[in-house]
Amino acid sequence: MSVNSLFDIGSTSLRAVGEKIDATSQNIANAESEGYRRRRVSLSSRSVAATGLYASNGAQDVTSSGVGVEQFERVRDGMLVAARNEARSSESAAREEGRVLGVLEGALATDTDAGLSASLQGLADGFSNLANNPESQGVRESVLGRARQLTDTFGRLDQRLGELTTNTENALASNVEKANGLLNKVASLNEQIESARAGGSPDYAAEDQRDQTVKELSKLLPVEAQENRSDGYTLTVDGMTVVQGTEATNLEMDESGDTPAVEFGKTGVEFTPGAEGGGEIGAQARLLNDTLPGVQSDLNALADDVVKEVNAAHRKGADQNGDTGENFFVEKSATGPTSKNTAGNIELNVDGPKDIAAVATPALGTPGGNETAVTIDQGDFSDSSGAGNIEDRLTKNSESGASTVEVSDITDDGNLPGDLEGGTFDVTVKNNTAPDKLDFTIDRPDGSTSTETGVDVNSDGTTIRLEDDGTETIDLDVGTAFQDADVGPTETKEFSVTVDNSLPGDTSPAQNIADRASNLTTDATDLAANVGTQVQEAAAKEEAQAAVGERVQAQIEDVSGVSVDQQLSSLIEQQQQFAASAQVLTTAREVSSTLLSIAR
Repeated sequence: MSVNSLFDIGSTSLRAVGEKIDATSQNIANAESEGYRRRRVSLSSRSVAATGLYASNGAQDVTSSGVGVEQFERVRDGMLVAARNEARSSESAAREEGRVLGVLEGALATDTDAGLSASLQGLADGFSNLANNPESQGVRESVLGRARQLTDTFGRLDQRLGELTTNTENALASNVEKANGLLNKVASLNEQIESARAGGSPDYAAEDQRDQTVKELSKLLPVEAQENRSDGYTLTVDGMTVVQGTEATNLEMDESGDTPAVEFGKTGVEFTPGAEGGGEIGAQARLLNDTLPGVQSDLNALADDVVKEVNAAHRKGADQNGDTGENFFVEKSATGPTSKNTAGNIELNVDGPKDIAAVATPALGTPGGNETAVTIDQGDFSDSSGAGNIEDRLTKNSESGASTVEVSDITDDGNLPGDLEGGTFDVTVKNNTAPDKLDFTIDRPDGSTSTETGVDVNSDGTTIRLEDDGTETIDLDVGTAFQDADVGPTETKEFSVTVDNSLPGDTSPAQNIADRASNLTTDATDLAANVGTQVQEAAAKEEAQAAVGERVQAQIEDVSGVSVDQQLSSLIEQQQQFAASAQVLTTAREVSSTLLSIAR
């Protein structure tokens, strides 16, 4: 080995070890830098073929020429990074859903007096008290107060849902804007990194920054990154390419439908997250398209049930003004095919305590029932007309056997059997062009209407049906009471039939309302419990994904993180290597000096 070789080996060793010391120093300096990936220098032996100055046969000696830097690299495991980003995306989605639903759970809380189930039970208790004290004005005022509290609770929940929806829409728009900024940043970094590589000086700081940007993006979207040496990272979301090389496809909000949608640029393709995961944007899209509308629908359905159930029972009673058939709540669904009873529009139909129908219609029936169970108001038909033969009473087990209203059974207290409800049936009679036939239109107490045309009134025993519960019926015998001549060709006449199903002072309407309102508290409790269950599920998912993310992040740190202790130990070794290489140069210089002194 020549003296020149010693100089060559020593100098290359110093340069190579110097590169390692620089990398180690950089690692120690950036140990706490967010997103920094450890740098690593790989060395390799350098071998060259040396030709003698005077070798005529071209013989060569293979000799070593020290050490060189084979590779300077960032230490990174792409699979671990992808797993971390996926866990981060799912964790962020669960956290966002838990946050929004947690607010809703608080509004639906069942353990407060202002909760929906408590308000419904309060109405039930109020009507139950009214059933026991139908004349008490204080009890009636209490019922109105509890009813107003119920409508206020429905309105408050509807408003809270609306606010949550608006806030979530605003948060989604903000996240879409943030995601677009990150997508554009990745595209810009792709260009910067590839330009540096083309110039022969890789920009590792920019690569760290790009990885950190993708990590931030994974909190918002379920993004997947694939590295391509020709144009950098290619990012996809649910199979749609959002960054390729220096080009980025920005997300856009489409608010033209009932609920906002997130689309990939001008493609018209909507980002549709699955049942879970999807980052914050996926969670917000799911909340706006499925979860919140579902809760709103359930709340509106409950409000509709309250209105219809309470009104149905209330119409069967009489208030202190003597009015019957009145609704307790305003029936919005009766105003048109597109109108509905909702949590946001529920309101009372009664003006004061006297308007509450707590007892059954007092004009119907007596404890003797068998004498006044049915009354008939002849209306437009005078006693002198053929219709004047209508009997104005229904007698149980009539000796003549020709009862005008036929019921399969009627008890001694005047109550109807089965589910027959009775009430006042308003009947309109019109002439039919066919001989001996009339047309009857029946308006029932429940608000329904039916028409029976071409009824043969000259035939004994011909009846029209007033009520049918599937087992029992109330039929009016018109064949023994009317003649075709009773109604002229252009005439319309009316009469009514009132069939009693209750006793005076019977407070069953109030008790029925109490029972129905109490039953509906279960639906309110179920609504709150369903939201609570979703909150618990979101919390469990967040915890699970956070654990996965922490475990993967720990593996990433093991692979590409910086251990200061390990780097300091390496630095000591490199210092010794540097000193040893310097000693080789010192030895070479001493040998060279000795040879020169001999030559002199």
